[in-house]
Amino acid sequence: MKRPDHAEVQKYRQLLIVLITVFLVSPFLKTGIGSILADALLLYAIILVIRSLALPKVLFSVYLAIACVAFGFQVSLGLGWISPFEETMTLNRTIVLIPQSIFALYLGGATYWIGQDVFTTPDVTADKVRGGISVYLLIGYLWALFYGIVATFDADAFSQPLFLEGSFLRALHFSFTTLTTLGYGDIVPLSEVAQVLTNLEAIVGQIYSTVFIAILVGGYLTRRS
Repeated sequence: MKRPDHAEVQKYRQLLIVLITVFLVSPFLKTGIGSILADALLLYAIILVIRSLALPKVLFSVYLAIACVAFGFQVSLGLGWISPFEETMTLNRTIVLIPQSIFALYLGGATYWIGQDVFTTPDVTADKVRGGISVYLLIGYLWALFYGIVATFDADAFSQPLFLEGSFLRALHFSFTTLTTLGYGDIVPLSEVAQVLTNLEAIVGQIYSTVFIAILVGGYLTRRS
């Protein structure tokens, strides 16, 4: 019997480390170079996701190029090379939405692909647990981007601004307090779209946690029997 490749067995370890690192260092990486480092970590997480999919070389290069374009927009915004405001000082939504939409597309695909792999793998392994935790964190990051897109279209969609001095931390805070149904109440969704997204994230978080734990327990009991 052929032994599984070590890199394949450990394919979610680096991804989980990067996702946790982004979450922990985000309070210290707010503006300028700090925000660029946070975006670089997110780009690295995307690259790890793409690599784990074993895509053809050409398709991998295309995906990587698009992600780098989004990263370039974020760097330009962080360093002030591109202003998110027009001459009338109104928000230029196109410039802000391009990186948000690309990162949301990538993280949404990553959440689906990794979740499918975790749920269809019969064996309960440490890497499967890491993959499941990565999916949970990716859901939080993905919804934070959704909230950012909504706030870009409607500045009054939430009771407080989700972006302060270019920092994405408040959007992450609101997303994870919603995902875990903790609900501090410091930020409240006001628009109907924001309210629906908030309810949907809470539902997804509860269902995912329940199903993932049930799969782990079921797989463990089946293996023992």
